[in-house]
Amino acid sequence: MKKTALALALLAAATTASAQMTLFEHDNFNGRRFDVQSSVDNLGNSGFNDVASSALIRQGTWQVCDDAYFRGRCVTLQPGEYRSLQSMGLNDRVSSAREMGSWGQQPQQGGNWGGGARAVLYGQPGFRGRQFVMDSNVVPDLNTTGFNDRASSLRIESGYWMFCTDANFHGECRTFGPGEYPELPGGLQNRISSGRRITNDYPYRQNPTWHRR
Repeated sequence: MKKTALALALLAAATTASAQMTLFEHDNFNGRRFDVQSSVDNLGNSGFNDVASSALIRQGTWQVCDDAYFRGRCVTLQPGEYRSLQSMGLNDRVSSAREMGSWGQQPQQGGNWGGGARAVLYGQPGFRGRQFVMDSNVVPDLNTTGFNDRASSLRIESGYWMFCTDANFHGECRTFGPGEYPELPGGLQNRISSGRRITNDYPYRQNPTWHRR
């Protein structure tokens, strides 16, 4: 019996050590815990949906969202201790989480990564305000969406995207790769009117097929 108990204890310790992120029920890493080793697209299936109040990230860059399937408000977290999720607006609201790999690299496959590149435009700097999710490859005219000339910050989850100040990819255009842009360059601030994904890779495997004036 003692050997069995010892074996179970060692197994539990090994499992905890291998967890790359741990969510906790209360602030300061108290209460129940949920160990995450890979992307979880719906915490509703785990009994830990809308429960987390703090988080510990041991390895990798993680994105946590307040809706299932990585929708709604999302925050990207680096390795470290997050004693409260309140300031992020995610306290008792986390419904999905996925690993993004090392910062600056393409996200790892799994958890819907690669199932469709996404870019998220925000109405205010610092990823605040209204959001417009671009999960299609081309939006030639944001005027039809109610988000024309409104974007002030940008998050690119996958792929390389081009955004322009005029509809149909005219005007001033800039290309953005995976990452977070808490403030847009001055020429694009509150001026984006069109955008599209131009490639999944960089450098380009062939000449970009951009529209030319």
